[in-house]
Amino acid sequence: MEIHYQESNIHWNYYLAIESDFEKISRYIEFAEANNSTFSIELARIIMASSQEIDGIMKKLCNLLDPNQTAENINHYKTIIKTSLIDLTRERAYIPRFGMSSEPWENWNLGDNNPDWWRANNNIKHDRTQNLGDANLKNAFNAVGALLITTLYYYKAEKERVNGRPITWQDFTFELKPKSSLFILNSDYYHEPGTWGAVEW
Repeated sequence: MEIHYQESNIHWNYYLAIESDFEKISRYIEFAEANNSTFSIELARIIMASSQEIDGIMKKLCNLLDPNQTAENINHYKTIIKTSLIDLTRERAYIPRFGMSSEPWENWNLGDNNPDWWRANNNIKHDRTQNLGDANLKNAFNAVGALLITTLYYYKAEKERVNGRPITWQDFTFELKPKSSLFILNSDYYHEPGTWGAVEW
């Protein structure tokens, strides 16, 4: 019997896979401030996978925002985002279950340095032996949180481009599925705080 397929939100599905892997780590490392510096190979994988995905999505997002600008690396993204979508740099990611929150793009909001988790990714990538300590819970949390923010901003911008009109955060998160099971953004972005709708778009 033939299988029928509809186009899926591949970047959202990939984010959910990374989020699920990160969530499993909480069985072995308590998500608590005392463990911010706890590091592991698995956390290194989470940081690198998140950073690589952010790199790809940021290219697409920046091309939507300003197709006339070059968007090939993190410094190009920073220039375009700070000019055209500064709200992204102020977003806070939350894990309500563990009482965790942070602003993963805060470095861009406050100055010109790239995020700590991004620099940690580069350190791990170039010399894992010397820099495995950078593969810690704090950097992993911020990398996954930054991926959530980037992914949602990209899909929202793409939907607005296709529809030719703005869409509210509440309507956007209501329509996007499947839901996130761990991270959320500002509770005002949801019709029911901390939940996701089940309507396909």
